Amino acid sequence: MKLEIPDDIMKSSGLTAEDCLIELGVRLYADRRISLVQALRLCGLNRFEFERQLARRDVSLYTVDDLHEDVETLQDLGRL
Repeated sequence: MKLEIPDDIMKSSGLTAEDCLIELGVRLYADRRISLVQALRLCGLNRFEFERQLARRDVSLYTVDDLHEDVETLQDLGRL
């Protein structure tokens, strides 16, 4: 699928096409609408570069849901 953004909007945003894809990927990932792998593909970044973009925007890779799942797993394993 192609997404076309009018040139005047891109110009007024101050974003390059690459920057726009990163913004979209970070936002969709932060909202948990796409997976990490999908976000990497969309942004065209490796994991390290993507994590840096998340950090710049104060978005965590690790969520509260992840913590709850980890605690539950540790309890199931008898480690907590």
